[in-house]
Amino acid sequence: MDGRITKIIDGDTVYFQSVGDNNYKKLRLVGIDAPELNQPFGQKSKQCLANLLNNRPVQIISFGEDRYKRTLAKLLIEEIDINLAMIREGCAWFYRRYKQTLNKNDQFMYDQAEILAIENKKGLFGNQEPEAPWVWRKKN
Repeated sequence: MDGRITKIIDGDTVYFQSVGDNNYKKLRLVGIDAPELNQPFGQKSKQCLANLLNNRPVQIISFGEDRYKRTLAKLLIEEIDINLAMIREGCAWFYRRYKQTLNKNDQFMYDQAEILAIENKKGLFGNQEPEAPWVWRKKN
């Protein structure tokens, strides 16, 4: 489905409008988990996603809905996997808890991207011990 991102909520949640449709759809980027906005690196993660999207047209691949009725989606710009790019840039974690949603190739690519981001201290992995969002949410 082709369209555009109309609003970026945080590093893994956006609003999408498909071509020729006046309705908006809330999307949760599948396979990744980004810091919450009020968590360390949260605002930077949101900005990272904005920079990757750069107001360009996107294609979404839907993976169904999550428990909050958001569409789980992979964002593509000219065949570039933006979800994967978020991990590569150190702006999000590979969300292994829900890895079965992805195919084996994506699982491998997302896993390897996170390993390289950690090794190269990219983005949030430049911090001594970044706290994963799923841990942070339990505490807050």
